Amino acid sequence: MKIRADEHIAPKIVRAVRDLVLSSTHELSHVREYHSARTADETWVPRFALEGGKAILSADRHMLARPHQQAAVLASGVSCIILPPQWAQSRRHEQAAHILWWWPRIEACLEATEDPRFWKVPFGFDKSKLEEISVRPAIVRAEVR
Repeated sequence: MKIRADEHIAPKIVRAVRDLVLSSTHELSHVREYHSARTADETWVPRFALEGGKAILSADRHMLARPHQQAAVLASGVSCIILPPQWAQSRRHEQAAHILWWWPRIEACLEATEDPRFWKVPFGFDKSKLEEISVRPAIVRAEVR
């Protein structure tokens, strides 16, 4: 299963996940490995989906307030794992520890999900589950000329 992290996650953290806990049935990449900095999610997510991508990992705490981004993700057919807002405010080693702790449950959640969905990773180091987030993205209309 192909998963791609967005710009809000450090490439070094993605490498740590790949090196330490990524299962052999999953592939994790970083958006900067394929696109320039600040490429809009509405641009890279559909391309990633066409390449066989199944999920994105994001620490963009504003994504849930941007219906156009939610629509782009869902229309592409990929799921989205969102890290909690406190994650972005944590020190880098705490961010890495958090993702490493949750990674096996992130993979299990994605494996059990057939349709594209949004999931939120809890903050902390307990044994709870990822929370499914109900999103209602704005309808994206294509102009017909």
